[in-house]
Amino acid sequence: MTIRLRLTLYWAAVLAVALAGAGVCVYLLFARLELGEFDGVLAEEADTTATALARIGPSGAAAILEHLSAERDLSPRRRVRLIATDGRTLYDFGDLHAEPPEAAGAADRIIANGRRGAFRYAIVRFKFDGRSVWLQDGADARAVRATIARLRASLTLILPLLLAGSALGGWWLAGRALVPIKELRARLDAIGPGDLSARLDRGRARDEIARLAGAINELLERVETAARRERRFIADAAHELRTPLAVLRTGLEVALGREREAADYADALRAALSETLGLCAMANDLLELARLDSAATRHAAPVDLAALANEALAALAPLAGGRRLSFSPPPGASAIVTGDCEQLRRVIVNLLDNAVKFTADDGAIAVAVASGGGRARLTVRDDGPGVPAAELPRIFDRFYRGRSRSAPGAGLGLSLCREIAERHGGELVAENNPEGGARFTLSLPLDRSAPPPRTEA
Repeated sequence: MTIRLRLTLYWAAVLAVALAGAGVCVYLLFARLELGEFDGVLAEEADTTATALARIGPSGAAAILEHLSAERDLSPRRRVRLIATDGRTLYDFGDLHAEPPEAAGAADRIIANGRRGAFRYAIVRFKFDGRSVWLQDGADARAVRATIARLRASLTLILPLLLAGSALGGWWLAGRALVPIKELRARLDAIGPGDLSARLDRGRARDEIARLAGAINELLERVETAARRERRFIADAAHELRTPLAVLRTGLEVALGREREAADYADALRAALSETLGLCAMANDLLELARLDSAATRHAAPVDLAALANEALAALAPLAGGRRLSFSPPPGASAIVTGDCEQLRRVIVNLLDNAVKFTADDGAIAVAVASGGGRARLTVRDDGPGVPAAELPRIFDRFYRGRSRSAPGAGLGLSLCREIAERHGGELVAENNPEGGARFTLSLPLDRSAPPPRTEA
């Protein structure tokens, strides 16, 4: 069901209820007014006649009642009766074929219908010749009822026509209101996958359609950025893979080009293994980046950054010990965050591995964990050469290695660390220490469900 049809049906349903309610109200009000006016005149005549009969008595009763039955100002047919309380009819004038009311009633004054509903009777109880009697003054109400019936018939005919016309008008208005959306869809259809730079015109009006166009433009901006990023990533990955594959292929072709000594074959295999290990490491990094791009944090749970840092320091201790590197001081205060333990461990290991890689022998690496302002901060600081100022803005780009191009790795480690940090609602910042060396700071939101950390005095 289209939006246009749904809007029309909603409009028709609401209008049908409103018209039906209005029609019923008009009909009931008109019927009450018409019958009320008729009953008022009838009751007034009955009261006046009863007063006259009570004063004159039996001597003039017949003349008064006959005169009243001959009145034609209210109805062309009248019937007037005077009935005793025991049911005996004392006087009966007018149209004798007119049906009398069902009963006199218990009240002193009532309005009642005749047996077949054509006549309306004003019934008054009063004292006549020393006893209680009922005066029944009736008039033919069919003319009034016919007027009410004509109104009912008119409403029955007009209201459906009005509803149908209004529904058609609602259909037209809904179509007019949806024209901007149709134009928006046409402009979106014109945007192809190869031209994501196109944007929708928001127009001059600042209405819901303009806001929708603005939201779509923002989505297109994100899609274009992601597509541009993916194209650059594919190009960079192809470029980075081409060199080690070319080296691997060349080494194998040279080794197989002619008969060689066993030692030469062993050297060729070791070189091929080295290139293969580099390719495997790059493939693992690319796979991890693809996983981060396609899904959010996989296993979110409370994680102690200090405990992870201590585990990473213990794992890297043999490597650092061989180069006489010192880690000081080890993290003490806990800082609980929510995230994927394995991903966060990878960030810390990568940061420490970079620090070890670029720190000279007998150097020092400092690791600190702190919390405050609702965030946990892990800092890794080394006393190496630091990062050139021109490279600081780009060291988190994928495949960027800068001055470390001769060092092992594909330039994906820091990019992967930043992706993980952002997936956890945090950030990773690189700076140079004033006294020398580089400083990397990982900032993550604290776990709100964890108790506040205790600080040592």
